[in-house]
Amino acid sequence: MGEYDKKAAATDQQPSALAVDAAPDAAAARAQSAELTGAAATDMSATTAQAREVGAATAATPAPKPAGPPELTAGDVVVSRDAAYTSAGFVTWFADQIKAIITGWGLAFDPATVFLANETKGAAKTPVIALKWDAAWGAQPTQSTPGFDFGPVDASAARKTVTALKGWATLTAAEKAQVEPLLFGATNAVSVAARGHLRTIFSGLAAKTEAQQKASLTGLVGSQDAMPSVVSEQVETAAATYTLGAAATVKDYAFRGKKADAEKTIATYDDGKAIDIFAPKAPYAKGVHQHTVAEAADAAAYLPKPSRAVLTKIVLNVQENPDDAHWAVEYKDPNFHSYMTASPSGEVTIYPDSKAQPGDNYRRGTMIHETGHTWSYKAWGTDTSKGKWVTWKAAMTKDGNAVSDYAQASIAEDVAETIQIFGSMKGTPKYDEYKAMVPNRFKILEAEMK
Repeated sequence: MGEYDKKAAATDQQPSALAVDAAPDAAAARAQSAELTGAAATDMSATTAQAREVGAATAATPAPKPAGPPELTAGDVVVSRDAAYTSAGFVTWFADQIKAIITGWGLAFDPATVFLANETKGAAKTPVIALKWDAAWGAQPTQSTPGFDFGPVDASAARKTVTALKGWATLTAAEKAQVEPLLFGATNAVSVAARGHLRTIFSGLAAKTEAQQKASLTGLVGSQDAMPSVVSEQVETAAATYTLGAAATVKDYAFRGKKADAEKTIATYDDGKAIDIFAPKAPYAKGVHQHTVAEAADAAAYLPKPSRAVLTKIVLNVQENPDDAHWAVEYKDPNFHSYMTASPSGEVTIYPDSKAQPGDNYRRGTMIHETGHTWSYKAWGTDTSKGKWVTWKAAMTKDGNAVSDYAQASIAEDVAETIQIFGSMKGTPKYDEYKAMVPNRFKILEAEMK
C-alpha cells in the first residue's frame, strides 16, 4: 500500500469488556457528604437546646470524638488511592463494582468487606478504599488495583473458580500455556477483556460437560469478543530528552495532497537522532484541530530507540488524508478518518481533524505503532511471505494469543500492535504479563529491537 494507517481515533477505542459503571462523580459525592454533615450539625444543635431547657446544673458532657478510619492491615487489598474517591461517600460505589466481579465468578460477597481505611507511611496517614480479602476468593492479590477494572481482584477470583472446573484439568500443557496468561494476567487490558467475556457465560459453565468447558476456555484464544479492539495501554516507558531548534520557512512544501509554505523545526534527541518536523506556516482554519510541533516531538521521544532511528521526518499535514475515500471503502466505514500514517521510507504524517485530536497517551502509542511498520519493513523487507516474516508468522501460530483484535487484521498489523505493547511498557508488570501471553513474538523483538 505504500502507507500504513492505524484504523483508530480516540473515540473508536472499545472499552474493556469488564462491565463496571462509570467512575463516580466526585463533586456530587462531596455535595452529598456536605449535606449529610449539615444534617448532623442540625441534629446536634437540637440536642444541645433540649439539654439547656432541662436546666442542667453542670455543663453537658462533650460527645466523644468519632473514631477515624481503621488502619490498613496485611489482609486488606487497596482498591483505590485516588484522592478524588477515597472518602466514605464512594465506598458503596466501589462495593457494587467489586460485587459484580466476585459474584460473577459464582462466589459470595459481603459489601461490608469494602471500607475506608488509613494507610500509614512514616508519620503520614492517607485515606484509601480497601477490600478485606476473603480466602474463599483465592490467593490475595499482591498488587493494588489501579483504575476501575479491579484487575488483580478479578484475576484471583477467576483463577480460583476457573481452575476448579473439571474441564480445566483436561487442557493440555500447550493449551494451558495459552489460556492461563490470557485469563489470569492481573493488570493488562487483554486479560481484563477475556475475563469480562468469560464471566458473561460462567454461571452456566459449571453444568456443562468437561468437553464443553474445555471448548469454552480454549475458544477464548484469538476470540474477537475476548480482546480489546486496538492496543490502548498507557505508555509507561521513560521518554528520551530532546531539544527543538528554531523554525525555518520552506516555500511550497509538498504536504500530502497540497503544496503550501511550511515551517521546519529540527528535534534533536539524547541518542543523537535528529528529526525534521514540518508544519504549515499559515494557521489552520477555525474549527480545524491539529497537534503542535512540540506534541509531535514529544511522541517521538517515547519511541523505542530502533524505531526512532528509522524515523526521518514528521509531517503535520495541511489537510485531511487524500486517501481517506479509499480507506473508507476498505474498512467499510463511510466516516473513516486517518489520524496518523507511516511510510516504509520513515515519514510519519499526522492529519488535522474537525474533532479534537487525541490526547498524549494515544498520540505516543500510535506513533510507536506506526513506526513499528517502518521498522519492520526496513529490517525484514516488504515481502511478508519470506524471511523474518515467516519466522514471525510461526511465532503467531505458536503463541495463539494476540494483543488486540486489530492485530489479527494482517501480519503487518500484528507486528505493529505487538511493537506498541513491547515499546510502551518495558520494565513494568504489564510487560511480563504480555511476554507470557505472546512469548515467541517477544523473543523475536527482544533479540532485534535492542
